[in-house]
Amino acid sequence: MKIQEGLYAYIWRNLQANNSNSFAVQVGQTTFLIDPGHRAFLPRLLRSMREDGLAPEQVKLVLLTHGHPDHLEGALELQAAGARIGIHKAGEEYLREIGPYFARMLGVDMPALNFDLYLEEGQFFIGDESFQVIHTPGHSPGSVCLYWERPGVLFSGDLVFAQGVGRTDFPGGDGELLKSSIRKCRRLGARMLMPGHGEPILTASGVERNFEIVERMYFDYL
Repeated sequence: MKIQEGLYAYIWRNLQANNSNSFAVQVGQTTFLIDPGHRAFLPRLLRSMREDGLAPEQVKLVLLTHGHPDHLEGALELQAAGARIGIHKAGEEYLREIGPYFARMLGVDMPALNFDLYLEEGQFFIGDESFQVIHTPGHSPGSVCLYWERPGVLFSGDLVFAQGVGRTDFPGGDGELLKSSIRKCRRLGARMLMPGHGEPILTASGVERNFEIVERMYFDYL
């Protein structure tokens, strides 16, 4: 669904199967995708994009918030179709060292991705639009959030959800790092939150209120 000009959200609401939300960002003639989700559900995502007037074959860049299968499996087919794939360097290391064992725990095979670029902390531009990569370990060592500066949109991966946080009991999880990462992202003053699971939050007051709730409800237990 279209959230605003250039921003499309594909929210996973099927409670009988796990998958991540996916987001498409269109800047001029460039369309990039954040977290394509499981390979089995990629046709559904691509169909939804076409219904919104987006051409999946024009997706030439896929950015992964972290190295868990429910966020990245579909990237393999997109890469085969010509898209470049980006992940944080620590995310690639996690995939090489822990990923295959973790994937088997979940009953899936980790796709053999070769990464085209690394998401380093800091600013990057697509056209005239400025984005930030924010390294946010805690859910996994190579987790990142992506912040679209002009509209104030935070793509939070599995860092923080609407009244929820990413799990820290998976391999590589760390509660103290998760809390630090959440505080770092709260300081951005985002006006919209696009999480890896669950519903988006579309107002600045709602985003700030959500950070407040998350800190109150979860920080004593992480």
